[in-house]
Amino acid sequence: MSHSVAQISPALLEQLYLGAVDEDEIKCFLSDLALAFDASLASFATMDGRSRHDSLRITRWADQRDYVGDVPGYYAVRSPFRPIMMLDNNFGRVMTCSEMVSPSRRSRDVFINEFLRPNDHEYLVTGTFARSGDKYNYFVLNRGQRFGDFDESTVRGLQSLVPHLRTMLRLRNSMVARERHIGFSQTMADRSGDGLVLLDRHGRVHSMNARAADLLAEADGLSVKASRLKAASSEDDAHLNAAFQQLLHGDAPDTMQPGLSLTVRRPSGAQAYRLHVMPLTLRKFLFAGDDVELAVQIVGRRVTGEIQDGIAAQYGLSAAEVRVATHLLAGVPLKQIADVLGNSVNTIRVHRRNLYRKLGVNRHFDMLRLLGG
Repeated sequence: MSHSVAQISPALLEQLYLGAVDEDEIKCFLSDLALAFDASLASFATMDGRSRHDSLRITRWADQRDYVGDVPGYYAVRSPFRPIMMLDNNFGRVMTCSEMVSPSRRSRDVFINEFLRPNDHEYLVTGTFARSGDKYNYFVLNRGQRFGDFDESTVRGLQSLVPHLRTMLRLRNSMVARERHIGFSQTMADRSGDGLVLLDRHGRVHSMNARAADLLAEADGLSVKASRLKAASSEDDAHLNAAFQQLLHGDAPDTMQPGLSLTVRRPSGAQAYRLHVMPLTLRKFLFAGDDVELAVQIVGRRVTGEIQDGIAAQYGLSAAEVRVATHLLAGVPLKQIADVLGNSVNTIRVHRRNLYRKLGVNRHFDMLRLLGG
């Protein structure tokens, strides 16, 4: 049966773009795509270029049934098609099995003869349409002996679909990020005094809430420079960047990463900020575009004033002792307190000893409990 470019119908494209909102619509699109091109089944997948294994695969039969199973790792690494699909000059190009592998090789190839042919999937047409590092998104349609190999008109029709596949994934990426952002923001709404900063896939500041804008304007430990979130301490800044890089470029598991937490010290002596960094997108599958990728929750409160107005006055604490106390409340080590305040470690120890004496305690834990840390 011959197909033309016109068979990428408006209805099929509509089904594809509905997939930007609902993954179930992607499954329906795959079934419709297989039916339109006389394929037995169609798949979307993300392939790891190093192992050649699929980290995610959605496959549907033309009759709307879910495909149960996957390409076994043994056969995935032996596929003659995958290395060809990953070549730079083949990126975005739709190819049939006949274009990629000669008839003589097909007759003796392990992957074709032991996996595809027994499952009646001998003929295929495929193409990569998005990539990020060693990750490749591709689609594939399979046929059995009944319809035989895919012809040139099928390739033309599917080639016209490739830009739409990229656009759909970019839209879906935005939708997933928005959903994660909404859920995260709703959780944040009940937490008074917390800031929220959103970063794009390059680690640049995308947007922030009003509280974050106020905190960053103070430049007390955190600020924005050249569209980057920066910590005043070089050590804290290195930890912050490492967290961003790990969550942006590390290998993503099959579910949302839980995120990372870290402390950023404040030169004023106020309690250190507690930062919670959470990824917003599922980079295993949705990596196209420059959409929001990380949410940074900034938890910080002005405990310096509270100590000065309350406990400081009650116990006769000096300004220097209040500054040391606020850092101790934040769990900052003595050496780091000394670096931030510009004192020696011995001076910080003296201030701590005076705190113990004035507060009437003998242990660090008792001091923290008394000060509400």
